[in-house]
Amino acid sequence: MGYVPILDGLFKVIEEKRAVKLHYLPKKISIEPGNICNLRCPLCPTNDVENRDIPKSMMSLQTFQTIFDKVKPFVLTLDFFNWGEPFLNKDIGLFVKYVKEQKPKVRIVLDSNFNIISDEQIDQIVRYGLDVIHVSCDGATQPVYEQYRIGGNIERVIANMRKLVAKKKELKSDKLYVEWKYLVFKHNQHEVGLARDKAKEIGVGFSASGMRINCGKEIFEDINTSVKRDKKWIPDDPAYNNYKIIPEQIKRSCPKPWKTLTVDWNGDVVPCGALYDCAKYNYGNLVKQSFDEVWNGEKYLEARRVILSKKDKAGVVCSICKSNGYQFF
Repeated sequence: MGYVPILDGLFKVIEEKRAVKLHYLPKKISIEPGNICNLRCPLCPTNDVENRDIPKSMMSLQTFQTIFDKVKPFVLTLDFFNWGEPFLNKDIGLFVKYVKEQKPKVRIVLDSNFNIISDEQIDQIVRYGLDVIHVSCDGATQPVYEQYRIGGNIERVIANMRKLVAKKKELKSDKLYVEWKYLVFKHNQHEVGLARDKAKEIGVGFSASGMRINCGKEIFEDINTSVKRDKKWIPDDPAYNNYKIIPEQIKRSCPKPWKTLTVDWNGDVVPCGALYDCAKYNYGNLVKQSFDEVWNGEKYLEARRVILSKKDKAGVVCSICKSNGYQFF
């Protein structure tokens, strides 16, 4: 009996009658400001030597505007993250500004390691109306923090959070919700309480959740292989251990090709945030095609057929994920 991921709530098996060609559009979309990062986290593919030949860059403001104009009529939530550090993109504040000028009610969520944000960017994200920022900080002291966030400095992260809180007060803005996002590993599980106390003292929210195994490889291998390789990172605390021997909680399907999509820095579209090589596995490109040409393009149609079918089919990356038990969660 092998390991399987524990799910917050099992996704109900998709009925056979469910549509393959969709006559509705997704309300939530992830847009990647860039796939380059300033840190070297061991379980992230961004700086993995195996991915050194994958094209890396930042999304231009023009590319972002082209993409947003196509999704503006229906999108309600934008996630400004996938791979890479968003604040390495010098135009990220202008992304926020453009969205809020075009469609103010769109909710924008951004994830950052918060090591490299400038004072100008802090001013922009508050002034232009960013809704939520998750600060990924997995430790409360430098010796613990740097074991996973290699190249990062926790004092810099905390100082930047203080600057952000101060800027909110200066501009009299309560709109932006700031949350310290703590991934719990074996090496840092003992500092969760200390980090929570520090977050309260700074004046930001706090959440702790279990880590994922190598998030660039998980859909390409079975769960037992993943856990065996990455077991040194998995926390012992059952409250944060996502990997248990509970066969009845195996994920049976995936809703993502019906609900959302992820857009790479150059407009390439993939069905979820588990794919670093967006050029190889893309289902279309939102710079070159209309939204419907991608959303109901042949690769998306085939992906939905694969998930609905009792038999696996080759040709789309969702087929690989299905064959490995829909490990991504």
